[in-house]
Amino acid sequence: MATNQIEEEIDPRITGALDDVFEELSFDADQQVRVLRTYDDREVIIIQPNAFTISRIYATGRPDGRKPQGFESYHSYLCKKLDEHERQHGSDEGFSMETEEWQMLFDECYDRYIRYLLFAGIKRWTEVKQDTDQNLGVADMAYKYASPEITWQIYQYKGYILMMNSIARAELALQINEHETAQQEIDKGIQKIGKFCAECLREGYDEAENITRERYLQNLIEFRTDLNSITNQSELEARENSEVAVAEEHEIRYDNGEDDEFLDELEILLQEMTNN
Repeated sequence: MATNQIEEEIDPRITGALDDVFEELSFDADQQVRVLRTYDDREVIIIQPNAFTISRIYATGRPDGRKPQGFESYHSYLCKKLDEHERQHGSDEGFSMETEEWQMLFDECYDRYIRYLLFAGIKRWTEVKQDTDQNLGVADMAYKYASPEITWQIYQYKGYILMMNSIARAELALQINEHETAQQEIDKGIQKIGKFCAECLREGYDEAENITRERYLQNLIEFRTDLNSITNQSELEARENSEVAVAEEHEIRYDNGEDDEFLDELEILLQEMTNN
């Protein structure tokens, strides 16, 4: 019978520090996701699904809070390298990255993916837009500068990222009652996903095209249908509110002692109709 063996010892100060963290962030089943602010004014999201597990995601920069090479993200650092290459050579021709660099970049994208799913769950659509914008930038960067084998490790997910980006933009428009703008954002997303599906078919990635078309494209189409229903309902409510306002205006007129004037006007109108 196999037994678990202790492979290495750990400094008890580490477990003690963990105990202090769990005590400070006592588990609350009704508040498993909390947004906190550190003393250095960094916003951090604490996820605690049970009494024994805690995760934290920083709301800005890299989700893990690190600053590779002093930059906000590894993506920012590599974009700086690309800018320097263009200044030295007059164009981006010949720019390349090592496989390890691409992998580090994709790992960062995955962490950002986890974060924007969390942000979507708590309806922080500005952050969803920012993270999906950046992941789309990475996907396009890989498509332009990496080999196909490396590129499609992330590029196959572009349809999903486009869907989330479009929804975030539409939700932001809805927050300020810009229904038409929200529809336009969804329409642009549908067009972009359609173009991506064509790229998949052209380059032989039929499975990615099929998943994108059946799931992500269909989700946006359904979102637009729901959006149309909301818009039509809003227009109906606006008309009803307008009719109520007109009725209330007449009620105010009556309450202000203008009944006699109104009745006189009505009597004159009735006499004219009778004479005609």
